[in-house]
Amino acid sequence: MDWPKIKSILIIVLLITNIMLAYTYIREQQRFEDEEKNNIEGVIQLFENKGVLIAPKKMTFPKSIKSVNVDFETYSQSNVDDLLGNDYTFNGEKYVSGDSFVMLGQTHILYAHNAHFSRINQDDLPSLTRFIEVTDETRLKSFNIEVDTFLAKGGYALNYDAVKVSKLGDYTLVKLLQNYEGYLFEESQTLIWFYKDEIVGFKRENAINISSTLGSKYDIISIDRVLYTLLPKLQTGDVIESVSVIYKLNDESLLVSDLVLGEALPYYRIVLKSGETYHVRAVVNL
Repeated sequence: MDWPKIKSILIIVLLITNIMLAYTYIREQQRFEDEEKNNIEGVIQLFENKGVLIAPKKMTFPKSIKSVNVDFETYSQSNVDDLLGNDYTFNGEKYVSGDSFVMLGQTHILYAHNAHFSRINQDDLPSLTRFIEVTDETRLKSFNIEVDTFLAKGGYALNYDAVKVSKLGDYTLVKLLQNYEGYLFEESQTLIWFYKDEIVGFKRENAINISSTLGSKYDIISIDRVLYTLLPKLQTGDVIESVSVIYKLNDESLLVSDLVLGEALPYYRIVLKSGETYHVRAVVNL
């Protein structure tokens, strides 16, 4: 047998096969992208027919994403001691000392001065848009140092990935965010309120530690399907302001409020101009 010739023929056959496979893959990918684009355009038209505006012009999301196994920072009465000292009472709902109080749960803690609680109590998600973002680097650095000092003194981990500082009158709100590979953890937040230069409020809930156990990889539902399922819930005049993928704990079917660990899954987060927010689980094979 002429082995060199046979080897050459085999190499040529394999090369041609690889070229054909690559061509087929590219064509299938292009067909998929064309279909997805047409589907999105069709859904957008349905929204327009109902009088609902989709503000984002470009909505590109991954085809698959990993879940993340997390465990939460937990709190106990020692955290109350750190914030209020040893002279406080418990009224069945909160720990009170002078003009301050602490509300405690297994995975969340709230500290506030009574005089500022009404302000603090209003400053959750939709109302935050009233604040003006602080961009001055010197001011940002100053607040960052004060926040880190406060957290370190209380024994809280400095496990945040981004800082947002915003201002409203004499109030400054520092928001610490956690994410994984660029995707925000929806339920994890640390908020610290300043009145002038004094910390008057502190809220920390579901602060996470990422497990070394790798999460599972899931295919992601296409955005056109998500928007289509959302359409019946919207009204004429609604405006979709943003669409993003975030991580959220897979706890919607569990009848508990304080989970210490769990699997964070990707969700679509759709926010309306009104501030109303919708979450749609983004994974296919569950």
